[in-house]
Amino acid sequence: MFDAIDVSKWQGAVNWADVKKAGISHAMLRAGYGNSVKQIDPQFKRNAAQCITLGIDWGVYWYSYATSAEQARQEARCCLEVIKGLKPTMPVAYDIEYEPGILALSNAQRTAMVKAFLEEVEAAGYYGILYASTDFIRNRLNWRELTQYDVWAAQYGSRCTCPLPFGIWQYSSSNPLGIPGYGKSLDCNHVYKDYPAIIQSAGLNGFTAPDPNPAPDLSTMRQILTIGPVTMGDALQIQALCESLGITGENDLYTSQWNDTDKMLQTITIGPASSGDAWYIMRLCERLQLTGQGLYFSKYAA
Repeated sequence: MFDAIDVSKWQGAVNWADVKKAGISHAMLRAGYGNSVKQIDPQFKRNAAQCITLGIDWGVYWYSYATSAEQARQEARCCLEVIKGLKPTMPVAYDIEYEPGILALSNAQRTAMVKAFLEEVEAAGYYGILYASTDFIRNRLNWRELTQYDVWAAQYGSRCTCPLPFGIWQYSSSNPLGIPGYGKSLDCNHVYKDYPAIIQSAGLNGFTAPDPNPAPDLSTMRQILTIGPVTMGDALQIQALCESLGITGENDLYTSQWNDTDKMLQTITIGPASSGDAWYIMRLCERLQLTGQGLYFSKYAA
């Protein structure tokens, strides 16, 4: 579990260094509100820049005034425009509260707005989450229709009784985390999921998902080479190259064994050698026509 705060212009110019010093590693920032990109939160850009600089994982929320699904979609587009080019490591939240216009709607209409906003966010490749109070979720939404979405639930007290599974719980607005400068007035949250890991591994929020089957880094891999049987002349050339690469001598990575009692042919074992050194040895063996005769063998060391 992680501790997090959520802030907007109402907290003024947050001293993020103090926040981090207090042990807070996560934050949710108001990006804006309503249906215009001009309604960006005046502290958002500064807050995001400070979080990025200090290594604080951050996400955003957009405060809704929508009264229809289409207006909620437009709010989502505004939010996405405001965060364009950024890579939040926490979710993008639809903040729906007790605005008069919203309260005048039916549960079905409000539920459609939640879906519209989060569908727009997810279609753009971001991790969407619903922010609302437990009361709002239980009594003013058809919450059973929203089980596919993550939830950031607000309920002040000792436990959260939200009917939907929640990844973030806003449990207090009285600054129990003791962030300097805010007295008894600051929203605090428990974060139950490792959102940065989830988001980055899924390639969301502008991140590129890691390759599940990455190509091996050959620069760090070691090879065992077996060459032969080869003549004394070829063996001397291979040995000389190995000496120049530092494979012989103290490293003791070069051995040879006679293949016959007359000591005319020998088999050479080299390694573990770097892939770079192995490449030079292979090229020499090609010039000596050993690879074409099937006298050069290579395998990666365990």
